[in-house]
Amino acid sequence: MSLIQEIRALAADALAVLRHPDARGAVLLYSALAAVFFVYSVATAGILWTLASALIGVALLPVVEFITHKYVLHWLDLARTSPTAQFWNRVHYAHHMDPKDTRVILAHPASVVLLVSVVAGLSWLVGLRPIAPVVAIAFALFAFYEIVHFACHMDGDMRSRYFTARRQEHALHHYVDENRNFGITTAIADRLLGTRIVDKKALVRSPTARNLGYTGDFADRYPYLKRDETPPAGRTRPE
Repeated sequence: MSLIQEIRALAADALAVLRHPDARGAVLLYSALAAVFFVYSVATAGILWTLASALIGVALLPVVEFITHKYVLHWLDLARTSPTAQFWNRVHYAHHMDPKDTRVILAHPASVVLLVSVVAGLSWLVGLRPIAPVVAIAFALFAFYEIVHFACHMDGDMRSRYFTARRQEHALHHYVDENRNFGITTAIADRLLGTRIVDKKALVRSPTARNLGYTGDFADRYPYLKRDETPPAGRTRPE
């Protein structure tokens, strides 16, 4: 596949995501917020700082993605109290329990605002000011992240090599070993930290890939998310 063909395939895959009703609204919202903040950033902070912030954001995306996924979204201790358990259920636990449920693939908008606020706050503390460009690139990258993540789970084949590769690696995370392939948009961090795997045969299926460790005595002690039903049939193997 030539570069031009890959670009066309990428556009087709992204449009397929945007046509899905469970993805379209959130992605368009984050894209619109990014556009508004970019315009404001160029007017108030200047084009150079806006572009510099964009480059910094792109460079940090693999790190932020990896840390958030591994150490926040997979943090079992969030199930210890009812409020945090409900938060965890919406932002990630329900998604692992049923990876094909398109209603819980995307992050809850409240968690997006929280993450962008944390990034903006940290940027302000380390002196990356004004923070409008940081907020702009954060929303833009989150829109991109959500497109890629939704594409990894939605029905139908992907046309581009990029989306196909990301879907295959992410399927191993969900259906074989939840401690591998934390990256969604890229495998850079997984490569550097030794958590990337592409060969299913090299993995032993993890017993907690679907429940993230919320089982047994722990679930009995903190029963806020206990379910009577088992994961839906036909949704236990990678595509």
